[in-house]
Amino acid sequence: MTKEASGLESSPGPDSKSQTGSGSGQDSSDLTTEGADSGDGGGTPTPEPQADPLEQLELNDHGNEQVDKGESAIFQDLSSDEEYAKLTATNVRTNFKCTADDAPESINGQYVALSFDVNAFDALNNSGFTELYFSVHDFRAWDGDGEKVIDVVGNAESCISEDERIQTPILPGNEASGLVVLDVPEGDGSASFTLGGFEGAYGWEWSW
Repeated sequence: MTKEASGLESSPGPDSKSQTGSGSGQDSSDLTTEGADSGDGGGTPTPEPQADPLEQLELNDHGNEQVDKGESAIFQDLSSDEEYAKLTATNVRTNFKCTADDAPESINGQYVALSFDVNAFDALNNSGFTELYFSVHDFRAWDGDGEKVIDVVGNAESCISEDERIQTPILPGNEASGLVVLDVPEGDGSASFTLGGFEGAYGWEWSW
């Protein structure tokens, strides 16, 4: 199963109204408006609102799609099924031991390392994003009680070497693999990636 996402919203078409005239040389009192005040429904019907593509997504309490380890999350246009990128968390490690020399202790309680494979397809150019940024700064996290973690970066950027970190931005037609390390409270929790890191936008969420 894949997870789908789209930043597109749909909107109903504009209201329309028709009016015809009868005869020639008549003043405005001789004009007849079709369906006006007739009560017979003869006027142009109001277009029905189009379905919002986002309604087909099953979002969790944090407003994200829940994704399991090893499962692919697909960034795509839900209306056309055009795929822009694929994200796969191949591993999630809690109480991660830093590999960088002189790495500082976690501020929030523990480091969690997520291993990702990210593929940016050529069609990413059609999504409104010309490149894909994928770093700890684009993630949000929650503790086991569902409370949002204020600072998921903490000391995480000093935990691993640059070679271990997933290299971004990722350009269309390219792929990258590597780690994203978060500084989060001990115990259970979850984290989500949101395109551009936009607050209030939905994304994909992984739990541990």
